[in-house]
Amino acid sequence: MAKAHPDTLAALTAGIQSEIASYVFYLEASKKAEAEAQEHKEVLEKLALEEKDHFHILERQYDSLVRSEKWISTADILKQEGLPEISEEMSGQHQDLIDEVAKADSMVAILNIAYRLEEEAYQLFSSAKEKVPSEEGKKMFDQLSRFELGHIKIIAEMKKKYS
Repeated sequence: MAKAHPDTLAALTAGIQSEIASYVFYLEASKKAEAEAQEHKEVLEKLALEEKDHFHILERQYDSLVRSEKWISTADILKQEGLPEISEEMSGQHQDLIDEVAKADSMVAILNIAYRLEEEAYQLFSSAKEKVPSEEGKKMFDQLSRFELGHIKIIAEMKKKYS
């Protein structure tokens, strides 16, 4: 078996960090949204859970490629028991993002941060799709980029309420 391509592992690592950052952001943003509107809080919590799912997908793919040099289907990953958790230590690496949320003085400011994070994740996964040599990897990164595009649309709709 061929070892996992270093570019593939680097793309997965960057994706993992991006998803952790987004997860941490959405949890913090949902706490701040309580004062503005319950509907925003619920959407932000839902987005946090989706980012956590994306983290699980990337983490399991990385693990599988390092251990067995094989890709796993997304459906099979999400069926696995004992998915990795995002620890306090991992969350603490994104203190600057937590501080940015704390300084946000309105829901519009929070949504602007969310939009920026989703655009960055979309670009990351779109770029990774082009660089990864395997078809399985291209498919997974394409799927993740489409998820992020969906998040961009959700955030854009939320932002319209403040225009």
